[in-house]
Amino acid sequence: MTTFWLRFAILCMALWCGLRLMLALSLPEQSVLDRLVAMGVGLGSDLQALAVVGGVLAAGFLAGRRFAPVWLGLMFLPFAAMFATDALYWSEFQTRMGRVVLHYIIHLREVTAFADEQIYLSYYLLPAAVLAWLVARGMAHWLPDAFTRAHRLGFLGWMAAAALVLAFGQAWPTGHSRPLNQLGSNGYLEVLFAARVDLAAWEGAYWTCGADAATADGGACRTDGGSPAGPALTPVAENSSAADSTHPETAAADFQHLLLVIEESLAGDNWWDLERRRKYMPQLAALAQRGRYFDRIFATGSRTIRGLEAILNGYPPLPGKALSQREGFERAPSLARVLGNAGFHTVFVYGGWPNFTSFFDYWRGIGFQEMLSRYDFEDRWFETSWGVADEILFERVLAEMDRLTAVHDRVLLTTLTLSNHLPFDFPDGRVPFPSDERRQDYVIAYADWALGEFIRQVDERPWLEDTLVVVVADHGPDMPGVALLPANNFRVPLVLYNPVKLLPEVIEHHGSTMSLAVTLLDLLGVPATEPLYGWNLMQGGRPLAPVEEDYHIGVLGPDHLTVLARGGTLYGWRYDGRRLLFDQPDMQQARQAAALFGDAHRRFYGD
Repeated sequence: MTTFWLRFAILCMALWCGLRLMLALSLPEQSVLDRLVAMGVGLGSDLQALAVVGGVLAAGFLAGRRFAPVWLGLMFLPFAAMFATDALYWSEFQTRMGRVVLHYIIHLREVTAFADEQIYLSYYLLPAAVLAWLVARGMAHWLPDAFTRAHRLGFLGWMAAAALVLAFGQAWPTGHSRPLNQLGSNGYLEVLFAARVDLAAWEGAYWTCGADAATADGGACRTDGGSPAGPALTPVAENSSAADSTHPETAAADFQHLLLVIEESLAGDNWWDLERRRKYMPQLAALAQRGRYFDRIFATGSRTIRGLEAILNGYPPLPGKALSQREGFERAPSLARVLGNAGFHTVFVYGGWPNFTSFFDYWRGIGFQEMLSRYDFEDRWFETSWGVADEILFERVLAEMDRLTAVHDRVLLTTLTLSNHLPFDFPDGRVPFPSDERRQDYVIAYADWALGEFIRQVDERPWLEDTLVVVVADHGPDMPGVALLPANNFRVPLVLYNPVKLLPEVIEHHGSTMSLAVTLLDLLGVPATEPLYGWNLMQGGRPLAPVEEDYHIGVLGPDHLTVLARGGTLYGWRYDGRRLLFDQPDMQQARQAAALFGDAHRRFYGD
């Protein structure tokens, strides 16, 4: 039996080390020494993962020697799937699989459809089953003919080791570099950590103002409008009226309807690089010139659910999970609920799965009165596993606005596009790029074309005069960065459009999508009756953008990022408008971040 476990351990460690070597080679911006250190740390992570995998095998071996080959075959498939997922996840996001795996695993129907369309999962099932049978037969020869009492005690030892890792195991960080930390980790450990972490616990998990009183000025974290936190950290309903804007057009606009278009991942170099903007996104560029364009707005994270909580809840990104994934999300403030109570009829038009990420439960819980999904589109002539093509979605949005504005005095219609997502398929003949190459820049060109056609038809609608049209990206594309929290890649475009009541203007105030809800209430002349965080983006003077990634939180200012890493460490980066360069943490920002996130956590959990 010793021979089996030795060969098994060598096999697992060789596979994981080989994978880590390939991942290390994909990080040319990191020094060779740093990568070697991370790989050394990774050996400890792999040994912990080995204990877990060995414990699972040992549990099945307790059923007896006859069942052991069957158990080996059955376990090969999930082990191989986890290994492949770890590699694929790195290729997409330069990070290990982790909390997103737990998030997706509860939506097996949708995830299976995604995987079959994107990586042709069904084609691999039979070969994988044959390979599992061959592996099981081969590894069965490493086993003794019968399991003795000593063997069974060994199985219990493996299970005990697995239990210890399940309870206490974690990857050891190598420093302030997100890619190096992930390189030194193991996908199994990231998933286990995500399953074990208590997101409701706050004290001791993050730096607090009192923790650095000796090296800072001893200032307390305050959210009462005084120094050092400042009024920007107080929810607007408790700080000041949303109508207290100094912008001359804010109170006079008198919009009756709000049409909120949330664009999937419509940011990144295809927008910020002017040459690529002209090539792939001319329609959004034209809209930005005709509307109120905000050039320095940052999303709060790198996932759609983060974008939604910022835009619809006006809430800072609590670490680990978005509000929609937390029990009690209904307690959070809500733009839809505020507008619904002010007489707006609230509708969400979505072309995807209604239950994926519990979208319908979330939207219903925050005050949307009507919701449409892919099943409500009679002619879904082009769709992917994620949902209908953007042009089909926009046709329905126009029809709904025609219908709703005819029978309701005030309307909020929100929509979320889906075309700019894997597998990057789009209808042929719409843009001068081939539709069969599955390139993201090509599908961005299609999403931009669909948006342009939509705005062209909006311009012809009689309800436009009384409607504020908002176009905003939920987040940027997943772009790796060397910082522990790559917030420089969270920058997104935001355009407010009404050719009658809003003059074209470029606003360069540094701000957050979290503040969009407060800004919209100002423009609509509706009091903020719920404690939405943020401030009017028409105004300057409060340049903070809260951000979150991989359980780390922070605030990004015009020239500096300060991160509160999980575990209590503070980190800082200097921001030059495009890159993040490692620097000392800004203690003023640190206190502001601790005040903001601590206050948001207490309000959500009621402690």
